[in-house]
Amino acid sequence: MMNKTNGAMHTILGNKIEYKGYTTSKGVTKVMYEKNLTKFTFLEDNRDINPIKVDALVQAIRKKGQLIPIICNEKFEVIEGQHRLEACRELAIPIAYVISRGTTSKDIADINNTQTAWNNKDYLKHFSHKNHKEYVEYRKVQTFLDNHALSFHVALMLLSGSDAHPNRMSNRGPLPSFRNGTFKIGDLDYANEVAGQLLKLKSFVPGLVKVNKFCIAWIRISKLTDFEDDVAFKQIEKHSNKFLRCNNQEDWYEAMVEVYNYKLITKGKKGKKRISIRKDGFES
Repeated sequence: MMNKTNGAMHTILGNKIEYKGYTTSKGVTKVMYEKNLTKFTFLEDNRDINPIKVDALVQAIRKKGQLIPIICNEKFEVIEGQHRLEACRELAIPIAYVISRGTTSKDIADINNTQTAWNNKDYLKHFSHKNHKEYVEYRKVQTFLDNHALSFHVALMLLSGSDAHPNRMSNRGPLPSFRNGTFKIGDLDYANEVAGQLLKLKSFVPGLVKVNKFCIAWIRISKLTDFEDDVAFKQIEKHSNKFLRCNNQEDWYEAMVEVYNYKLITKGKKGKKRISIRKDGFES
């Protein structure tokens, strides 16, 4: 809704509203419910339906109900909320909707593009409020981020205690639980310990620590048998150039092991044992 201007005429959901003398609680439209979902139609120039998004909405609506009405025009053409409509169809429940008169397919992009998706900072602030069950956990996450200058994704992985690196295609790691308000911290002492190691690395290879894949490789490889922090620090400082050609996460794992073992003295009193991904049954 636009700011009030004396005598100005504006349109809200297709209804012309004159703000002069307008009362604050006067209704513009009403939310309606419809059992016959076949009366709604999709516009051909709208975005394609994303089955993954529909599945997520099915679970959300089953748990808490439909929180936001869809928007359609007086012809029952869906302008905004086609995924919600599909979810309600799968659940075989009525749909809540409002009518925006005179709206057409030309308005779809404007409506969808003005909706700013929440970022991780937004979720953190939201679930840190005492209204939420796990607010104490989320406040610990905020404290951890304040104390350690690490990327959000690396910090969350450390706090979750997860061994699996996030993969956008199949495994998003702890992010889903963080965004639905059920995130739990695993071992906070361990997370602080590894964060300290990464900050030490940052003092001599700052460029590498900015790379999430490098940090994830450190977290995983540092758990291998015979791994010693001090050895790794010295080797990485000397041979950081060996990480230059890394692309995917597996490359970073292999490079971390190669750097650790590179020209390593293995005999005598100062001898150290080499580390091996395969010896430990490491699976990426």
